[in-house]
Amino acid sequence: MKLKTLANQSIVLDGLTIKPKTLNEIIDLGYDQFNQRLRLVSLQKEDIFVDVDFSEFDYPLIFFLLQTDGSDLVVEYLTSFSYFLGMNVSLSQGQSSLIIADNEYSFEILDSLSTIIKTQNCYASESDDDFNPLNDRVKALREKMLARKNKLRKLKQDQESDGALSLQDLISILCSNANGISIFNVFELNFFQFNDQFNRMRMIDEYEVNIQALLHGADSKNIKLTHWISGVR
Repeated sequence: MKLKTLANQSIVLDGLTIKPKTLNEIIDLGYDQFNQRLRLVSLQKEDIFVDVDFSEFDYPLIFFLLQTDGSDLVVEYLTSFSYFLGMNVSLSQGQSSLIIADNEYSFEILDSLSTIIKTQNCYASESDDDFNPLNDRVKALREKMLARKNKLRKLKQDQESDGALSLQDLISILCSNANGISIFNVFELNFFQFNDQFNRMRMIDEYEVNIQALLHGADSKNIKLTHWISGVR
């Protein structure tokens, strides 16, 4: 899946084609909205129903949302999947299955789709602690997540600090340093490609800095030297 995404190829699942989002598409939506929707499709049951033991109830999240007064959350949840799939995702008339591109699917497909979307868009589970709703519809969801995610305040402070780099900063940095990637073509990269190239550039830079430090007499015990070609972090 990662190799296909690096090649900017779509993933096909049960007749559904999931294409990686490019930076251009992310910017058109808005980076904050993009992150909001990515976090929504990545939600787990435990993120919302914090005091429930699910060991005997192996059902998808949407099954439990439909049993509660969570109609707004269901709309936001399915709308997020619609964005990443590029096709409408809705409930069947009896609300017992999903309708995607005029075909019927079981609720279980959302878990597989979520895995693909998270891979294509470099989702890191740690960011669950920084779920920040953009409107009142998902306010209840945030409140329940706060009960379980007690690191939210610290992570938000770190992210919103004056020294934090924005997506614009990261794009500019990559264009200024990466071989063959410029401001004229960077926005055609999908998010996975962008993160891959940025992280590789950073590894090369760290390696070169550490080599220079060793050559200038730095204590080798204080430097963890890993060659960038190894891909090991």
